[in-house]
Amino acid sequence: MNSRVFVGSLLVWLALFCGGSVSAQSTNHDSSHRKSCIVPKEEVQVFIAYELFSHERAVVVTQTQAKPVNFIDSYNSNLAARGYRIPPELQADFKNKSKSSCFIEPFTGVPNLRFISKAEQERMFRIDVVRGWKEFHRKYGQDTSMDELSSVGFNSDKTLALLHVSSGLGSAAGEGILYLLERKNGKWVVRWHIETWVT
Repeated sequence: MNSRVFVGSLLVWLALFCGGSVSAQSTNHDSSHRKSCIVPKEEVQVFIAYELFSHERAVVVTQTQAKPVNFIDSYNSNLAARGYRIPPELQADFKNKSKSSCFIEPFTGVPNLRFISKAEQERMFRIDVVRGWKEFHRKYGQDTSMDELSSVGFNSDKTLALLHVSSGLGSAAGEGILYLLERKNGKWVVRWHIETWVT
């Protein structure tokens, strides 16, 4: 009888131990997946098109923004009235991708574009925003903006792309802009853009 209780307890303990190990392994896998997330080339092509359109000296943070983008819902009815309605599948893909952050590998092909790591950006602005902007402009130039890019949402056939950019030139000089791009003859072009916030 005692041996049955012992074996039963041992089996329960093993089940708990193995279950815990499996759970821990899957958690570790999920966190390593997030750490290794790199923006795919198809999204980088949209970044390049946006940066070519902007025609300014810019520094891009090498991490996509991960934050709620519910502002799209409130904008979409106004956009629809102006003929700029965002298709539901494009909205859904954009919202889904905006939940997490991915690494942007520095890319070429855009004049006057440089990159700053998320860690360097945070270090620069950690203590004081005004001092952070002074250091940023000393390093990159007085008329240079700092751009934080969202992940890119696509429609199902990848002919439309949605991108949000938070751009700043100083502590009281920033804006957020939502861009809709369309693929024409194999190239991404900006179809329209709308301001989402301004300081």
